[in-house]
Amino acid sequence: MPYSYALSNALRTFLLAVIPLAVLGLAMGAPVVAQTVVPLAPFRSVTLRNGGEVILRHSSAQRVTLLKGSTNHTGATIVDGGRLVIDRCESKCPKGYELVVEVLTPEIADIMVMDGGTIRSRGSFPRQAELGVAVEDGGTIDLRSMTVDFVAAAVQDGGRIFIEPQRALVASIARGGGITYWGNPRVTSSVEHGGVVARGTAADADKPLLEFNEFSPAVPVLPPVPPIPVRGTLYDSASHSEEPAGGCAPRVIADSADPEALARVKGARASSFTGQEWTAADML
Repeated sequence: MPYSYALSNALRTFLLAVIPLAVLGLAMGAPVVAQTVVPLAPFRSVTLRNGGEVILRHSSAQRVTLLKGSTNHTGATIVDGGRLVIDRCESKCPKGYELVVEVLTPEIADIMVMDGGTIRSRGSFPRQAELGVAVEDGGTIDLRSMTVDFVAAAVQDGGRIFIEPQRALVASIARGGGITYWGNPRVTSSVEHGGVVARGTAADADKPLLEFNEFSPAVPVLPPVPPIPVRGTLYDSASHSEEPAGGCAPRVIADSADPEALARVKGARASSFTGQEWTAADML
């Protein structure tokens, strides 16, 4: 069964509104050979699907090399609009299967990870005007070594993006995920049904990817909320009932505003405190 590489409508609409992207699709090409250069037509975008790792480096000429993996499971092709699509497995991957692909290119327009996997940049890149990045259904994009003026970043249904925009960032998260940025860009963000857009710390700017939390970027720690004093009245356990017989109110032993009195009472019970019951022994 052929795979579909179309992003969900919400995520695709967001990216198309910011940076024009190629139409996604897949027509599996000839299998690639491990540790060899893969002959491919020119491309401007990269998509990784179903796991694995793509290492992105700058070079004056394009080259794609399969460093780890098997031609029995991994395919790579160029689809409409000049998009390089790397699919880790056409069917179920064998246990312990690893995929590492090196991609050299002089420029890149947009980068996507779908259904798990990691794309990360290594080494320096010349400054470029704009870049679109997106993660859907889990995965990571780490482009901290790239210098980009304007970044449109989107995460849907889980995933992480690490980026350092120079001028502006438009960030969108839906149903979980995290976008961490460095520098001082102008930030416009939208988060729906969970997710975090956060500025990274200077200490984490060069931190190895494996040392980051797997699920989300660091969230500023909120100060602890001071305890709310509990007030109520303790009643004699022998006389207490919710509806006292004969219309007699239960005998008051002590009020919670007097903690010393409460501590002296053994076996008393409280009937206030928003419906909870406890004994004076719990206060000791």
